[in-house]
Amino acid sequence: MITIVQGTTNKPVSARRLADFFARPIEDDGFLYIGYPIIGTAEGPYPIDALLVSKSKGLVVFSLMEGRDMTGLQDIQDDSYNKLESKLRAHRSLMRGRNLRVPINPVTFAPARNDAANLFEDGYPICNEANLEAWLDDCEWDDSDPNYFESLVAGIQAISTIRKGRKRRDVQRPDSRGAKLKRLEDSIANLDNLQGRAVIETVDGVQRIRGLAESGKTIVLALKAAYLHAQHPDWKIAVTFNTRSLKGQFRQLINTFTIEQTNEEPDWDNIQVIHAWGAPGSGDRNDLYYSFCQSHDVEYQDFGSAKRNFGQGKEFEGACRKALDECPHPSGIYDAILVDEAQDFPPAFLRMCYELLKPEKRLVYAYDELQNLRDCLKIKLLILSYKFCIFWRFYTVFPRILL
Repeated sequence: MITIVQGTTNKPVSARRLADFFARPIEDDGFLYIGYPIIGTAEGPYPIDALLVSKSKGLVVFSLMEGRDMTGLQDIQDDSYNKLESKLRAHRSLMRGRNLRVPINPVTFAPARNDAANLFEDGYPICNEANLEAWLDDCEWDDSDPNYFESLVAGIQAISTIRKGRKRRDVQRPDSRGAKLKRLEDSIANLDNLQGRAVIETVDGVQRIRGLAESGKTIVLALKAAYLHAQHPDWKIAVTFNTRSLKGQFRQLINTFTIEQTNEEPDWDNIQVIHAWGAPGSGDRNDLYYSFCQSHDVEYQDFGSAKRNFGQGKEFEGACRKALDECPHPSGIYDAILVDEAQDFPPAFLRMCYELLKPEKRLVYAYDELQNLRDCLKIKLLILSYKFCIFWRFYTVFPRILL
């Protein structure tokens, strides 16, 4: 069975038809990635249109064509092949001497061309649904075994690793900050398949990432923010949270992940790491609640005034409700908002995030399902009742990281 992992793409029709082709029963195991991976090069980010990782075929790298124009076909296939090969050569487990152990098979998928079989050029295949299966039958991975395949999937899904220093980190105490950092470094390169899908798959609407405490939800959100920023550098993206100390960690992770995917630092004007509730102002003092108040000309409530007006323990909930009540027709200013520690927020704040989004309503929130279970149920019921016909997808992140 081929597992289809749907990322973002600017070629939706051909991507959908390719996904439909592999959604039917096929005697093969592997993954089909749409809009992934993104490879950092000297010229900037290079997105791969689609990639099949197969136990029997090795790698099939697809160049997707939406229309009938085949201009530049050879250059596109050559670039995809060369950049993907360069990325994989960094993994010693995939090498035998100086040779890559896995074959890379480039192909152009042009479903709009009924004459694709007649356009086949030596070394530069062109396929549609009619002749793709026959072409795939000629692709073989003779050196395949379970160990190589697992290494290949890890190489493709290892979206990033935190670069270690030249000296090996020597941990003296298991509870030290150095020990925690080492566990963080080791964990990022070992995202399992489910976590990888949570990072890559993107839909218009609400996505939920659930997991136990310290199961890697923060890392998944940082990876997802970097992936969305790499694919859509013009999007306005906000990453928000409850614990103030997470701001530095999020910025460091997103910066590292973005550099590895694009070979460039992120544009911090378009990807904002921002507190949920801080204080009015700029820079580190700014917060998402203040952004809502400022953009909709609503009175801002600081902690002191919110406590006087709404009572102890209800400060933030009351402030968010008041702002929403005073703005019956809010407008969206963000293309995507990612919320960490959602179980610590009142439902009104999640609704505020929803209102701050543009019509596609790309809200991604992660929560610890064993904390504040009652509030989590309230959040889900609120969004379900409020979002009407939005596509809902969720992921479970298993407790593998920072245990």
